[in-house]
Order: sequence, then structure tokens, then C-alpha cells
Amino acid sequence: MKKMKDFFDDEAVEHDDLFVEKMGMAEFYDEVEEVLNNCEYKNSVLVLGCGSGLEIERLKFPCNVVGVDLSDKMLEVLEKKKLYDGVNLKTVCGSFLDLDFEEEKYDIVLSCYAMHHFNSEQKQNIYSKVYKCLKKDGVFVNGDTMAVNYDEEDKFMAEAEQTYQKENMPFASLHVDVPFCFEHEKEVLRKAGFNDVELVREWTKTKLYKCKKK
Repeated sequence: MKKMKDFFDDEAVEHDDLFVEKMGMAEFYDEVEEVLNNCEYKNSVLVLGCGSGLEIERLKFPCNVVGVDLSDKMLEVLEKKKLYDGVNLKTVCGSFLDLDFEEEKYDIVLSCYAMHHFNSEQKQNIYSKVYKCLKKDGVFVNGDTMAVNYDEEDKFMAEAEQTYQKENMPFASLHVDVPFCFEHEKEVLRKAGFNDVELVREWTKTKLYKCKKK
């Protein structure tokens, strides 16, 4: 069982090939790109868990981007990439559990395959910070692994809690998946302030949604 940072540090060099070629995720990122292009306001973008920047490569408009990730090795891969002209990138290495997001700063907050490592309390904290850091009419776009229902979610959570107790480690410090079902995800988002959650598209184990700060 690897620590979260160690897992993604080790995967950094092969991450793009794993996601795009071996896992066939190009269609998912095509859909993310379409959602981003259709956003009304998009001058400032915060990307949480940006990794090697597969979603940042899909920003095809001029904007200021802050990419946050726990893995410095992933960020090194991202910083070597040629991005769309006009995309001004700043990277921050750290956990978005600990980082403070400036209030009403961003038009878009984007995350892909990062939020399924947190428990309900942690995710509530993150989504509340996301809501506060968005400008009025700003949009949160999230694509992530989702459990089928509460029963499956409870199974994942019980196994994760057992692992963390055994390893005597804080929750979300290890690479352990705890996907929420979409019903629970929407409940946490509503508590954070997002009252209108739109499911854009779903695949077998993944859902892509967006919600606006009104």
C-alpha cells in the first residue's frame, strides 16, 4: 500500500500512456474539452489534482491556469508540455485539503479523477472551498469514478477505513479509492452551496458533471 504522493510520483512518466492509450480515456477528455469550451466565463481556471495535465491540454482558449497536485514528479511532466497559445500556467505542489483557495477568484474549477480518495468530511471541506473560490456564475466541472449505489460506496468506505486503521495513517494519505455514489456526491455538493448539479455524461464507472455558483 503506497502513500498517495509516492504512488503518483512512480506513475508520472507513464501516466499519459496509461490513461490515453491503455485505458482509452481520450473520449472522456474530449467530453471535458467540450464542456470547458461551452463555459460562458473562462479567464481564470483552477485545476485540482492536475497530475500531468491531460485536462489542461484540453484548454483551447487563452486563460490563466493554476494547477495543483501532490506529486512534484507529475508537475514536472506537465511543465514540459507545449500548451495552447495563451494558456498561462502556474503550478502548486501540495494537498488541496491544506491549501487555501482565494475567494471569488476563478471562473472555472476543474478536477478529473482526483476526488475519489476522500471521505465525506474531507470532500465537504474541499467542495466548500471550491464554491467560495468561484466567481458568481463560475462553474465547477468534475469527472470522477463513482460507485453504483450507497451499498457499493459503503463497501469501499469500510475497506478503506479498515486499511487506514491497520496502517495507522490519516485518511487520504494512502492510494485507496473510496468513490461516492452520485446521490451522495450531489448531497455533499448541495451542502457546499451548489444547488444545481448537471450530469453531463456517464460511462460504466465514471460520471462527468458540472455545477454553477449562482
